[in-house]
Amino acid sequence: MSSSPDEHVYNAFASIYDRVMRDVDYDSWSRHILNLAERYDVKVNKILELACGTGSMILRLASMGYQIIGVDRSKSMLDLAQEKLTNAGIDAPLLEGMMESFSHLGLAKDFDLIACLYDSLNYILEEEGVIQCFEEANLHLRPGGAFIFDVTSEYNLLHNFAGYTYAENFEDASYIWENEYNIAKKLCKSKVTIFTHVDDRYYKHVEMHKQRVYSTKWLTKKLEEKGFQVKGTFHNLTTKPVQTKCERIHFVCVKV
Repeated sequence: MSSSPDEHVYNAFASIYDRVMRDVDYDSWSRHILNLAERYDVKVNKILELACGTGSMILRLASMGYQIIGVDRSKSMLDLAQEKLTNAGIDAPLLEGMMESFSHLGLAKDFDLIACLYDSLNYILEEEGVIQCFEEANLHLRPGGAFIFDVTSEYNLLHNFAGYTYAENFEDASYIWENEYNIAKKLCKSKVTIFTHVDDRYYKHVEMHKQRVYSTKWLTKKLEEKGFQVKGTFHNLTTKPVQTKCERIHFVCVKV
């Protein structure tokens, strides 16, 4: 069975997402964002994670005793997250919603920390959507609360994605990930073809993933306009200033 490219990403891909991302060190990453909050004296108890995916970060933070809620646009990803949390005996609310528009979910406006990780913000393709995400985050934080997110860099896309094709086989599925980067539009397009084997039949699914690069200068300006003080931008999973060969930039922003 074949299909045309699905603009609603992480539907079919959700079923193999954790296997594709198996080398991600979520333990270190969860400690990193907590350390970044502590670095600027942000006391954290109540957390909201935007674009929470299959709940790997929620699982770790909830296990540490934090109150946490997850929001994601993909029901398929949330279903897997719920299964993961249920198996671990963890009760954390998971809600279907957009990271740039989640006020309708009726969440409280007193979170200590809002996190948006793994270059999820880059999936917002229009500047207006990014600005709206900043507005929503500011609205749902308590005064002095932190908004911590990361973005992929143009260096990362040029050196690890542009023109590259990745493929991998699993026992019951396989995928082909084809990438192209438009340097003028700052837009990376990834065609992901997933083959799944279910009940002696093979199914083909095609998803189109798109990410846009935003400059640190522009992001900082818009964050400040929306009521944040940008405390720092950091190189990958470190507390070092951003260097030329940086693949992931972490922003630490505090609500004024």
